[in-house]
Amino acid sequence: MPQILQGEKRICLAITEPSAGSDVRNITTTAEKTPDGKRYIVNGEKKWITNGIYSDYFCTAVRTGGPGAEGISFLLIDRHLPGINCRKIEIGAGKLSATTYITFEDVEVPAEYLIGHEGGGFKFIMSNFNHERIWIVYQALRMARICLEDAFGWAMKREVFGQTLITQPVVRHKLGICGKKVDALQAWTEQIVYELDNLSEAEGNRLLGGTTALLKVEAGMVAKYVADECVKIMGGLGLTKTGQGARIEAISRGVIGLIVPGGVGGCYD
Repeated sequence: MPQILQGEKRICLAITEPSAGSDVRNITTTAEKTPDGKRYIVNGEKKWITNGIYSDYFCTAVRTGGPGAEGISFLLIDRHLPGINCRKIEIGAGKLSATTYITFEDVEVPAEYLIGHEGGGFKFIMSNFNHERIWIVYQALRMARICLEDAFGWAMKREVFGQTLITQPVVRHKLGICGKKVDALQAWTEQIVYELDNLSEAEGNRLLGGTTALLKVEAGMVAKYVADECVKIMGGLGLTKTGQGARIEAISRGVIGLIVPGGVGGCYD
């Protein structure tokens, strides 16, 4: 832990699998305890693991018991153990995330690297998802506001047919609809944050998991809508990686990276 907190080592979550994304209950990576109880033998695959290729440790969701949520545990795995293979997955949005495919083949992990107790991993995973989703919401809000800021500034000075863009009713309508969506998202976000501040961690996780997941979905949709509309206002500049439309172009290209991650299926488990 000291090395991780000081930035000397890196750690990441390894939960998602090729056949189990939001449906965390159906993960198939197994961790079987040896007869002497000193080690777990891990076999399976993880996919779309953010920063996996650069990490020294994986907080890994594994199946130590039967089917369903009750059979899932959390295991800390040293990435350098024999039997682990990592390869980078090239994706369009969020290239800096170092998305990784990980395979475990008879990896021997010391039993003391179990986090919590056997069968208790699902609760940890769902609790973490709440934080991950609210963090995605913050990003979506900031990106939407940046797009509006740049598009509004451009509309105020761009002259077309002898008038600035802002004088055109269709442009004002686009900006108005975008502003309405962003303000509504801001209000909903502040409501959830207020409730989290005034509930215990256990109560917040129990009561707000589903709502936080839905908020995250709405945030991604709002950010994408605003980015798309602002590209239209910018015209050719909205497709240009440099100049006054550069931030809008980058956000419109990468906003899908806020919609897909932090899936919502698990919130109903």
